[in-house]
Amino acid sequence: MFTMRLKGGAPIYEQLRMRITELIISGEMKEGEKLPAVREIAKELTINPNTVQKTYAELERQGLIYSVPAKGSYVSPHSKYIVNLNQQMSEEFVKAVKLALSQGLSKDELIKIVNDISSEQE
Repeated sequence: MFTMRLKGGAPIYEQLRMRITELIISGEMKEGEKLPAVREIAKELTINPNTVQKTYAELERQGLIYSVPAKGSYVSPHSKYIVNLNQQMSEEFVKAVKLALSQGLSKDELIKIVNDISSEQE
């Protein structure tokens, strides 16, 4: 289910949270879709089930998933989450651009950076 390569640096639960978030936001995981059981993911990724449980708890806190007792965890309707996330990212981007401009980066340099990053994502 999850194709994921664990790397050093970020904690495992954070890497897993980011990967599940990516799958949900990209639409690969649909609203209402059941997530794999905690033990299933732990076994597949050879990590501690508590790590997966911590990840699920954080995703639920963020509103990306919800749990049904004795049934499992499911992808939440995420349109509201995405709107909030996009607004938050836009605000952070504006702050970063203002800081970069105040520190001497030119508009053309900023545009080049954005274009380079966009090219990497394609």
